[in-house]
Amino acid sequence: MDIEPEAEAPPPPLPQQPAAARKARRFYSNSVLRTLLFAIGFATLSLLKLEPLARNSAKDFNHEKIDLPTPTNSIKQQFPLSQVELSDAVLSNLLDLKNNDPPPRQRKHVVPFNDGNHMMGNDVKALIEIQKLVYATLSRWNHLAEDLGIHRWVVHGGSAMGAKCFGGMNPWDDDVDLTVLDCELLDFLWESGEKNVSKHYPGLDERSHSMNNRAALWDSRLIKVREEDMILSRGSRCCNWYKLMSMDLVFRWKPGDAITGVELECMSRGNSMREKTCMRKSGWTHYMRGTQELFTVPFGPTTIKAMEPNILNRYIQFRYGKSSPCQYPFSDGEDVEKFPAALALASSDDGNSTKKTISTFRLDQDQARMDFALNNWYVSKSRRDKWYKLRGDKNQMEYTKQLPNLDKIEIDNSISPNGCTWQSNSNAPSAPSIKVIGWNAERGTHWDKFYKLIQEKVELQKPMVILLNEMDIGMARSGNVHTVRRLALQLGMNYAYGVEFLELTRGTQEEQEATKGRRNSMSLHGNAVLSKCMIGDAMILRDPLPAQYFSDKPERGINAGGFEVRLGGRMGLFARIFQDPSPFIPDMHNFTADKYYIPEMLPDHFVVGNVHKLAENTKNREALWSYYGFGAPADNSTIYAGKGVDLAASQRGVIVQGDFGPNFCALGGLGKKNNYRIHKTFRVKCLVGGNVEIKPLSGDFFCSNMNATRDVKVTAPCDWSNAENPLTMADHAIVSIEVASNKN
Repeated sequence: MDIEPEAEAPPPPLPQQPAAARKARRFYSNSVLRTLLFAIGFATLSLLKLEPLARNSAKDFNHEKIDLPTPTNSIKQQFPLSQVELSDAVLSNLLDLKNNDPPPRQRKHVVPFNDGNHMMGNDVKALIEIQKLVYATLSRWNHLAEDLGIHRWVVHGGSAMGAKCFGGMNPWDDDVDLTVLDCELLDFLWESGEKNVSKHYPGLDERSHSMNNRAALWDSRLIKVREEDMILSRGSRCCNWYKLMSMDLVFRWKPGDAITGVELECMSRGNSMREKTCMRKSGWTHYMRGTQELFTVPFGPTTIKAMEPNILNRYIQFRYGKSSPCQYPFSDGEDVEKFPAALALASSDDGNSTKKTISTFRLDQDQARMDFALNNWYVSKSRRDKWYKLRGDKNQMEYTKQLPNLDKIEIDNSISPNGCTWQSNSNAPSAPSIKVIGWNAERGTHWDKFYKLIQEKVELQKPMVILLNEMDIGMARSGNVHTVRRLALQLGMNYAYGVEFLELTRGTQEEQEATKGRRNSMSLHGNAVLSKCMIGDAMILRDPLPAQYFSDKPERGINAGGFEVRLGGRMGLFARIFQDPSPFIPDMHNFTADKYYIPEMLPDHFVVGNVHKLAENTKNREALWSYYGFGAPADNSTIYAGKGVDLAASQRGVIVQGDFGPNFCALGGLGKKNNYRIHKTFRVKCLVGGNVEIKPLSGDFFCSNMNATRDVKVTAPCDWSNAENPLTMADHAIVSIEVASNKN
């Protein structure tokens, strides 16, 4: 978004400063009295016991020690801090994505900014080490600001996006940027510091903290913060602000490194121009100069002060051109956020503004997270491009074997951590029942409108389980987001996700044309189970991948006319849902432990499944009967419609939904619940005037060994908010049913 210097966002209303405060400001800026103020400053430093002169010798200093002081107890007790949670694999893959496959910018942005860090490269261990030292330095700054009585300071720049989106430093950052309203006391501290750092640390390279060339001058002083030596460097020429560095940080420096630490820009002497304009336009400057609250929020293993969330969002928009910054680097962050966290929590009844701000940031972070996918399923662009060049060579199964953790399932039970209570139904009051929704969501692009439809349609309201086909993670066509996670967070439901395909293109011809100039960040496509209940003992059943899926030779009904090239395989995702958390619930099902096991040791549960075009064969029949806990099927037939019996006392019943052949229900011992003459689901088109056209194809079946207490209902996936141009969310209709256990 380009910045027009004339335009300025109206600042938030501020209380009028009293006349005495205005007089004090004029007095404070009078250069004639500045010498007197310096003298007062020295006395203040002495009273605060901030001894400016270093006393330690270099030989007494342990520069390998990294101490991360604990933040204030009140913040820690209310909100457990994120202790730099990203694993090395997640960080490494994020850096690869950002540095080697960055999202193309869709619009020109006039305010320049640095996309990378000062060190660049993908040296994960070095970056983690630097970040730990910078966090430690930030903790010392918190102490210093408290001791000096500096209260009006706040995080800005890329570090502000880090606070909002990661609860700490951006994974690629190696410094922290702060704005201080008035740096007079820092001036006093710097003036009183020890000029000759080398006198106390003769082995320390001066280039680790000082600089003197045509472009920049950084002049350093040795100071003490609560008995610990630190370096405060003051810049001029290019950078009229301060850097605070711990001794750990400067001793780690080596030739070629940038000088890094905590950057302290001073509003009292003017921020850099790129910051100044954006702060003024967003209302940041007005707010900072006022008396409204600045919010202490978690920042890695420590805390930081942050701007009011709505002003922060406007500032990021002006500064970086990003309306949804937490989607970066998966996307460019320029698209409007579908559910902005600041708006979602604005109506909260909680009067604690700090708590609300922290919750806002946490929701931003939760919506954007793809840690599991990065850690387990990430395939670099270079590897994907290599496989795409080999398309059609009929080695698709060999390449599929090379996909990392293809059959590993992402399960997140933290969204509804207390589980659920089985539903009751007036038609079967003594037996627990569940409402289940099934939908082939065709990429999950319109997950937000599906969420609204669930709230509006009576037949969809308050589901216990949602079974979804064709949901994307990191695909350009669906906004490069984790569509399942986004939907689950809005619904307050736990979820399980399994990968069906690694997509080697941006999709169909229409999808590729719609996403020109964009790229896939993760290229994942799969199935999901959502539930208010706890999800566990999950399993993927997968068919081998036919060669036609890995070819750009058009095959009807297989590869979208040759525009889709894929690795992976058609699959079904199955899981058990439980009312309560339990240490006895495994995440993944172990097929090798017992071929036809009976889940007698598991707590009270239902079996649910989501199937996408699995083959009807003997191999899958045996796998289904084993997982369902029905025991071994007879050898002389494949037709067992509704004959499956829950042998375990704790198992309430089985229900499966999806897009599959007419005999798949019977293959697993289940009965088909749809009436193919009535329940038409494909292909859907939403028309003007609230009308719907559904072609005469039935599919999207429910299979179960339980009785229906409410028949299958078909809901058109339509958004009529634009009456002249209604939106069809997917080409399949939504189906729902309520079933009751055969056991009381």
